[in-house]
Amino acid sequence: MNRQQLEYFLAVAEHGSLGHAAVAAGVSQPSLSQALGTLEKELGAALVRRVRRGAVLTPAGHAFVPHARLLLRELRRTGEVIGGPDGRPAGELDLVTTPVLAVDPCAPLLGRFRGLHPGVRVRVQVTDRDAEVPGMLADGRAEVGLAYLPLDADGIVVRALAEHEIMAVFPPGEPSSPDPLPVRWLAGRETVGVTGHSRQRALVGDHLAAHGVRLRVTVEVAHREMVVPLVLAGAGMSFLAGKVARWAAGQGARVRRLDPPLRQRYGLVYVPGRLSPAARALAGLAVAPDDGGHVGGGSHDG
Repeated sequence: MNRQQLEYFLAVAEHGSLGHAAVAAGVSQPSLSQALGTLEKELGAALVRRVRRGAVLTPAGHAFVPHARLLLRELRRTGEVIGGPDGRPAGELDLVTTPVLAVDPCAPLLGRFRGLHPGVRVRVQVTDRDAEVPGMLADGRAEVGLAYLPLDADGIVVRALAEHEIMAVFPPGEPSSPDPLPVRWLAGRETVGVTGHSRQRALVGDHLAAHGVRLRVTVEVAHREMVVPLVLAGAGMSFLAGKVARWAAGQGARVRRLDPPLRQRYGLVYVPGRLSPAARALAGLAVAPDDGGHVGGGSHDG
């Protein structure tokens, strides 16, 4: 079993087609099929079943996917231990985060990281659900994650980093209002919302409900990128966190803090003992040395 075989198998698992997997892997389809057949012989089990419109994983193939990811990551990590020509981390780093955290703090953090470690290629995966992050770490799809806390996951290291303040964002023509804005003033307001059940949406809903406030979601979108343009166009108000709210203010939106305030903690998460040199370097850049870590249920009160 070698790295190439594992990469080809995972490409088939991801793309559902030998042809598409071959294109993604940059290899001919016969070469990919041959490597896959050799892997199946070595394992003594069929991993892929060819069908008219592609390829599907057998039960053995489905069971092998997380093991293949972890094996491939270990092979990569072995080659990365030596580092680049200058002794700094090299290789690849897979990170998973959520849409809001991808903007802040992920983007500036990766900018600093790449400046210090130009030999590392970073891949960022984004999921709408914080609860999916531990599973993606456990099965090898990512090495390190940024997620909102608390996070319910056993065996995951959680290091609290900072918090986002969630603010009310109104269209440019909104009449003057106090800052901070009493939550009760929001009752019945027309709101732009995001489809789904994100941690932030639940947090905002619970905060407002605790003060007897209900909103009217009059525009619901599947993509968060539409929220600010819709607010600026006058479609309704919304709730944004951190730098995204400040960016919206720079575009003309009226931004108000809430009274009582609404804040959401976030942190760095990873599986202990699995970090490559590149992932350890990223963690060291993101976390103060004396902040302490917590392994277990996933919450962190520090």
